[in-house]
Amino acid sequence: MATARRPSRKALRQARSAQFLGDRRKEAETRGPSAVLAVAMDQLRSAISQLPENSRPDAAARATQLIDQLRQTLTDS
Repeated sequence: MATARRPSRKALRQARSAQFLGDRRKEAETRGPSAVLAVAMDQLRSAISQLPENSRPDAAARATQLIDQLRQTLTDS
């Protein structure tokens, strides 16, 4: 008979983090679009910080590029 395995500490930590960020996002939705944007940016920073250290600069540069493109698109409208 197989025994149940306990989730790893890393998996538990990731689950708690996801729950926390999800709860923050739901709370922000009640406060409006600017609050949701702030939480989304925090989630982006968190996701980048979870990457291997050598991947972070490229991910941050790509995120910055996309945000700049979006800003430009919005100001051109």
